[in-house]
Amino acid sequence: MDRAELIAYVRSQGDGVVSSLGRDGAPQAAYLPITATDRAELVFDARATSRKIANLRRDPRVAVVVGGRDGTTLQCEGVADLPDGAERERCARAYLGAFPQFAASLSDEGVVLVQVRLTWARYGDYRPGFSSSAEVPLLVIRRVRADEWVLARDLRLDALRDADAGIAFLETYERASAQPDELYRDRTSRAAEGDDVAQLVAIDGDTWVGSVTVLVQRAGTLDYRGDPVERSRAVVVGVYVRPEHRGDGLIDRLLDAAARWSRERGFDALSLGVHQDNARAQGAYRRAGFAPSGVRFTGSIGPELEMVRPL
Repeated sequence: MDRAELIAYVRSQGDGVVSSLGRDGAPQAAYLPITATDRAELVFDARATSRKIANLRRDPRVAVVVGGRDGTTLQCEGVADLPDGAERERCARAYLGAFPQFAASLSDEGVVLVQVRLTWARYGDYRPGFSSSAEVPLLVIRRVRADEWVLARDLRLDALRDADAGIAFLETYERASAQPDELYRDRTSRAAEGDDVAQLVAIDGDTWVGSVTVLVQRAGTLDYRGDPVERSRAVVVGVYVRPEHRGDGLIDRLLDAAARWSRERGFDALSLGVHQDNARAQGAYRRAGFAPSGVRFTGSIGPELEMVRPL
């Protein structure tokens, strides 16, 4: 099963069991009408006062099982939210396309729409004569390609518009947006091949949703701060995940991909610098296996600390 087949399968089944975590950590399940958006998100509605909504407001992790009646099943895990504005309208169109009979329900202020962004899914086929199961590829992480410089540039500019860009990146949106196309062509070409720099991108359907770059700093050269490099090392820079994918484990997967790339080139550690006030980033890096090395320095964005992940 691929992404498109997952969407079709959920729509054909039309319902499933949603499990959330209660206040005491115990699982709580509910059987609900469910459909899928064109982006492979699951959508269902519920009373705002229901226990499942209270659970999801407190802990957005959710598990969903679709199917089972004909011997096939789709097991899913993801992160739920209650969309508003344009996102809610998009999800509502998908939901009402599947369940037009619930139009009045969605106009009720006491009813909320839930969107689940999937982080994992597995399809199983246990019909007579079959016995198989396999994970469904939801999101691809791969190295950038040289001809993708426009997409790479646009993602970089989006990152520099982020609220925390001032304590996360070494350049500003104003400076980056004024750079000529040739700079982005060259940067993307170098990040697409060779062993000195690699940009790894996360692609959800046809949308670029995250990126990380690994720089190899060779002994005897100067690093990006202008300090001499005594021992060759692999350094993570340019970490960015779009807001809608924060908290769903994507940053961990990107950093894992960066670690694999670095390990394959003989490095035994991966390092990075993070602003001392960027608590959100520090928490994400700790969860991904990085720990402070004790080295602190002042760069162009202010005081930073070094974090290292053994490989």
